[in-house]
Amino acid sequence: MDSLQTTYRQRAILLRAILFDLDGTLIDQFTAIHRAYARAMEELGLEPADYATVRAAVGGSSDMTMKKLVGPDLLQQGLEIYPSIFEEFMLEGLDPMPGSMEVLKALQERGEKTGIFTNKVGRHARAACDHLGFTPLVQQVLGVKDTPWRKPDAEFSHYALKLLDASAEESLLVGDSPFDFDSAANVGMNCRLVTTGTHSAKQLEHLGALSIHEDLFSLAREAWGLELE
Repeated sequence: MDSLQTTYRQRAILLRAILFDLDGTLIDQFTAIHRAYARAMEELGLEPADYATVRAAVGGSSDMTMKKLVGPDLLQQGLEIYPSIFEEFMLEGLDPMPGSMEVLKALQERGEKTGIFTNKVGRHARAACDHLGFTPLVQQVLGVKDTPWRKPDAEFSHYALKLLDASAEESLLVGDSPFDFDSAANVGMNCRLVTTGTHSAKQLEHLGALSIHEDLFSLAREAWGLELE
């Protein structure tokens, strides 16, 4: 093993916990998300948004996405009807991001504590993880409505770390958006980002993350010395 790879492994051992964002980081659920928002808009009497418009609006939380798509006047009605609509479509086109299953398995085999930390509604996140087989590979799946908080609230990050018995200083968050970076920065936790979600490297580079990667394969290789197949 060369010295660089040894350094990566030593850094990995120092990590007590690794939190992963879900949408855009570990999973691609944009087909279902688009269909659900389009249906909600139809039910509100609006022209349904196309896939590209919905994808561009996603980020932060379903509340923020809904507001961008339907406006403030219809926001509350949209939020009331969206959860049940989403549950109709939630497994349609649901796919793991390339490398997601492999990296979770590899980290589990190395004895790392991992958790999923998302602004998706908790029960929806757990259903997606059950469907894709992620659940046995992580110690927790934490989402919105499991607590009073959401990303990037510091309380939400602290709570996720408490469940893993880890401090921010010895943990890492892997995500794909500024909300993920802020969730880590607000508690003094390091963050690595991937560009498989809705933000490009150029849109993320100003944040100051430890690193930005084109996918989970390159992150695992460069951050932890893992060559995934």
